Amino acid sequence: MIYENLIAKKNELDKLPALSAEKQDDLRKTIELEIAYVSCFFDGSTLTRKETERILYEDKTVENHSLTEHIQALNAAKVFEMISEVAAKVNHQVDDGDVKNIHRIVVRNLDDKNGGIYRGFKQNFPVGTHEMPDSVRVQRMMDDFGMWLFAARTLHPAALAAEAHLRLMSIQPFATGNACTARFLMNLILMRHDYPPVVFARREKKEYWDTLEKAVFKNDRAGYDKLISRAVNRGLEIYIQASRHHVAEDLDRDPYFLRIGQLAKETGERVSTLRYWTTLGLLETAGKTSADYTLYSSEILPRIKRLKELKEQRFTLEEIRLKLHEE
Repeated sequence: MIYENLIAKKNELDKLPALSAEKQDDLRKTIELEIAYVSCFFDGSTLTRKETERILYEDKTVENHSLTEHIQALNAAKVFEMISEVAAKVNHQVDDGDVKNIHRIVVRNLDDKNGGIYRGFKQNFPVGTHEMPDSVRVQRMMDDFGMWLFAARTLHPAALAAEAHLRLMSIQPFATGNACTARFLMNLILMRHDYPPVVFARREKKEYWDTLEKAVFKNDRAGYDKLISRAVNRGLEIYIQASRHHVAEDLDRDPYFLRIGQLAKETGERVSTLRYWTTLGLLETAGKTSADYTLYSSEILPRIKRLKELKEQRFTLEEIRLKLHEE
């Protein structure tokens, strides 16, 4: 049901006029950069968005970052280009062969000999100490996964994409690059059904791994489904705003941190009000400085803007909390 709630947003996008070829290319480049940047960050990269942009589009190296991080960013952009082409093919049925092809590019120039090859050794899940299925079972499980992909075509596209990502992460078929491969498979499925790709936020890294672990090992997927639904919704919203000739402001700069006094100046709110909203769970902090000052991420600014809009519409703070949680 949570994924069916995206249907209205998809219908809204479908009714909007198509972008010009130039704007489509600009949007594709924006999404490609965001996906490459955030995907690599989820897997441990320390590159900023601007540094990723320099690597991808200025053909430059960035100081104080490893060669591996450079290659990961380039590979992520290459995979996005590949799945965009595959998604556009008429009558293409996504299968386990696409999974292997995605993985080959994910590990290109990093682990070429194992690209698209199922692992032959034991493996643990990326977080925690959970053991993954024994290597002798991987081939059979991937065969079953391929048959499931073929049979599950009646699912809502977002539900299908989320389930495929989850199932692949439950198998961990490759020596490295499993999570990146699973995320790009999810995007391929969405794009094949004319949905925009998933757009995760940098701040969702911990939530991504925590909810995945719960979904895989505790059969508790409530948090996982909410996260994926939110990321699909974010992708839809970016395309809707682009079609309405708006710029997605939250994609063109890296987050920074603010003390509560600085946040008050940027938002025009009193410090006491921000503290009160924080105690109610309307705002989240990003940690503390060594001097014990509370910090907020700049990524919270759109949330405060939305909170103020809802207050002007005379929603109660409890109604606002629930609405922000849903959004």
